Amino acid sequence: MRRVLLVALALSATGLVGACGKSEPPAPLHVTWRESEGHPACVYDAQRRAVTAKLVITGDAGTRKRVAVTVTAYADENTSVPVGSTGGSVPVHGTMHLPVDFTIATTDPPHVDEDGVAACRLSVRY
Repeated sequence: MRRVLLVALALSATGLVGACGKSEPPAPLHVTWRESEGHPACVYDAQRRAVTAKLVITGDAGTRKRVAVTVTAYADENTSVPVGSTGGSVPVHGTMHLPVDFTIATTDPPHVDEDGVAACRLSVRY
């Protein structure tokens, strides 16, 4: 009886250790706006006639080597009249938390709301 109890305890402990050793799979790669309260991700600078777009790439790159990112600024809040666009191919590897900034030269001022957020749209090709 004592041996059965010891074997049962050993198997239980092994199961607990195995369960504790398992980690969540990494989150898939994701590109999103990098903003916080009072610090918008897309901001227009009238003197430079340019928009700065702040992004962050997070998650597991998996087998990817690069991510194609395009950011477009718009003259209207419905994002139908583009005034500038830029993009690029960003190298990725492993688990990422990479802040990336893009500067968009504009032909005309973009729409800017009361919080100072310029009308922008993000397009990503993984």
